[in-house]
Amino acid sequence: MANLVKLFLCALLLLLTSCNKDKTSSSNANNDSIKKYLALASNDTLAFDLRNQYNKKAFSLIDLSKNDTVTRFYLSENSRCYLRLSNWKELKKVSKLHFQKSIEKKDTLNLARYYRYKAGFFIKTLVNDSSFYYYLKAEKFYKSTNDEKGLAMVYLYKSDIQFRLDDYLGANLSAKKAYAYFKNTNEPRFQYDALTRIGNTNHTLRDYENAIKAFKIAIVIAKTNKLKEKSGSLIGSCLNNIGNAYREQKIYNKALYYFNLALKEKNLMENDPSLMGYLLNNLSDCKLHLKDYSGVPNLLIKSIDLLKNGEDIKESAISYIYLSNYYFAIDDTLKAQLYAQKALKIAKLSKAPYYYLTTLSNAGSVDSQRASKYIIEYHQKNDSLLFIERNARNQYYKIQFETDEISKEKETAIKQKWIIGSIAIVVILIIVLLLIITRQRSKQKELQFLQTQQKANEEIYDLMLSQKSVEEQARQTEKKRIALELHDGIMNKLASTRLNLFVLSQKTDAATIEKCLTYISGIHTIEQEIRNIAHDLNQNVFKESNSFSSLIKEFITEQNHTSKAKYVLELQQHINWNIISSEIKMNLYRILQEASHNINKYSKAKNVVVSIFLDNNSICMSITDDGVGFDTKTITNGIGIQNMQQRIQSLNGKININSIQKNSTCINLSVPI
Repeated sequence: MANLVKLFLCALLLLLTSCNKDKTSSSNANNDSIKKYLALASNDTLAFDLRNQYNKKAFSLIDLSKNDTVTRFYLSENSRCYLRLSNWKELKKVSKLHFQKSIEKKDTLNLARYYRYKAGFFIKTLVNDSSFYYYLKAEKFYKSTNDEKGLAMVYLYKSDIQFRLDDYLGANLSAKKAYAYFKNTNEPRFQYDALTRIGNTNHTLRDYENAIKAFKIAIVIAKTNKLKEKSGSLIGSCLNNIGNAYREQKIYNKALYYFNLALKEKNLMENDPSLMGYLLNNLSDCKLHLKDYSGVPNLLIKSIDLLKNGEDIKESAISYIYLSNYYFAIDDTLKAQLYAQKALKIAKLSKAPYYYLTTLSNAGSVDSQRASKYIIEYHQKNDSLLFIERNARNQYYKIQFETDEISKEKETAIKQKWIIGSIAIVVILIIVLLLIITRQRSKQKELQFLQTQQKANEEIYDLMLSQKSVEEQARQTEKKRIALELHDGIMNKLASTRLNLFVLSQKTDAATIEKCLTYISGIHTIEQEIRNIAHDLNQNVFKESNSFSSLIKEFITEQNHTSKAKYVLELQQHINWNIISSEIKMNLYRILQEASHNINKYSKAKNVVVSIFLDNNSICMSITDDGVGFDTKTITNGIGIQNMQQRIQSLNGKININSIQKNSTCINLSVPI
């Protein structure tokens, strides 16, 4: 039967283990699937619809019943993929879940990610002020984490928003902060992005030297790490920017060098036709300034063809301006005015205000008859743009100011909480100290009372021992008296009777027999005397209950009546307690009292064995219980145990306390006699 039970338990254990393994393997497989689908959703080479499907599949595999770190990470990655796919409906649903779970667990890192992706949504929907607001929130949360890359990404995108809002110094500072973080990581692409933003902001601030320096470092990083853009030329873009920096400084020959160098980039036409259009425009402008008109019209017509679609169409207005300037330079006024009008029309249709202002300025310079009209329109448009810019900038500063105010209020609230908390802690500490002092005083009083009581008990015991000594002397005196009576009385009478009765062995006459009969009746008297002495001796034996051994026996009997544990006394016979000093007996008795008190109060023991025996010239006592035991390292400093040790030390004895927690305790001691 026992074997069957063992087999059943083993089988159950194996089943549970296999179930746990199945659950773990299932969980791992699920995580692997989520990672795989998220990776596919992030793959830019796949079609948008397919990537959306993969992202939905990844979301469907996330266990939303949980709210652990892994679940929140997957939700953040899911949000990031939907943001890149511009799937606003799904992004809103997933972001809401991500935010709720992050708030519930006070997950600072995932809250930072949530605000960063929310800011990204507003970037894509061209709501710059909201985007900037959420980047500020993300920045504050990231600063409370160890995610330096996440913080650097916030600085990078924040730089773009600041640039759009004409805060060029702020944009430059944010880009530099981003680069400082990326510089210490293996993220060459982000290093490149941060450097190009530093270059662009420096260019706008007319710090051309540092702008060129930043673009050159970006080129080195792109070449060293063989960075490639899906559609575009990273190196060509930096070369174009360097050329523009020299063009702004009117160093046209150097500008031409870098523009031509960019045009030599491999597969530029296929990879980045827009950049090629910009380069042809910039190259033509430099040639016009150098009065080198060779091939300029062809370059500009080719540029117009490259820039005629999409977002680039407004740049074709610049191509028409340069064509207008070219024909104006060769004194073909009609064509100059014609291309100036085309530039105006394209700029107006593309709704690009700054391009429209540029085309108005150019049209006024080549058409003297309409110049006044163009100038009036130019100023009206410029004032309108300045007003819009000012409002946008004010909105930006308002957001920053409000965010700073909220931060200050939060810091003030935190400081107030710290002050209130500190005061509360001090008050609590004072109360605790007062309670400790009160308790210590109470313990001291209790200890003094116990010491006084112990001293009184010792004095009582000394009196008992003295009384016992007196009783023992009386007993010895009585024994001597009985011995004398036996020797001097009964022995003499028996000897006399024996001698008188011996005559019967010699004579048997009637007179002799009658004489001897009186001695035979005297035997009855002797018998009565012996009975009286025996009776006295019997009474003395019972009176030995007052000896030390009897005192111990009475104590054990009392414990069996008063405590829940069963006490057993193992007392070695033939111990001569008379030769053992009262001091030893008193201390042994007190130790037994203290040990029994501790057993009854703390041990929960069922059985207690008290052994007293002689070992060579030492009296030994062992007290063993089957209780819960205690930790000898922490409880050996108790008053009771210290008293035991002090008593044994005063007798030059030894004491050893062994305890096994949840098992037993044994106290062994020996005292030389």
